[in-house]
Amino acid sequence: MGASKTYLVPVDFSKGSKIALRHAAALARKKKGKLVLLHVMLPRVHPLISQADAFIGSVYATAERRARRDLQAMVRRAKLNPAEYRSILLRRADAARVIADLARRLRVAMIVMSSHGRTGFRRFTLGSVAERTVRYADCPVLIVKK
Repeated sequence: MGASKTYLVPVDFSKGSKIALRHAAALARKKKGKLVLLHVMLPRVHPLISQADAFIGSVYATAERRARRDLQAMVRRAKLNPAEYRSILLRRADAARVIADLARRLRVAMIVMSSHGRTGFRRFTLGSVAERTVRYADCPVLIVKK
């Protein structure tokens, strides 16, 4: 069995993730591989007040539509054709674990992602998805700085 030619690209629609997608697309084209674009949304909360449920549901539906639209815009800007990629939108709490778990399940060659470059207190309080992904992943992780 040959080596995988699939590259997982977690995207959050930031400038950094757009740069990471460009790097991953170049790698995939060079190796005649494929891309998997992943966007992780926070999970839906279950409100105690039933009247708020419809409103919360519409907020999540709007966010999901926006994420799908933004994924398509990234694909167009990167000039990817449908045979080169697939996109996945998941709703989970821990993005780093989701990225590493999906990479493992898909047996990707590499995760290509951006780092926001937070330091000090901001990094401590917000955590670093990129740093935690490196810790959790079984495959190489390429961190692209903006």
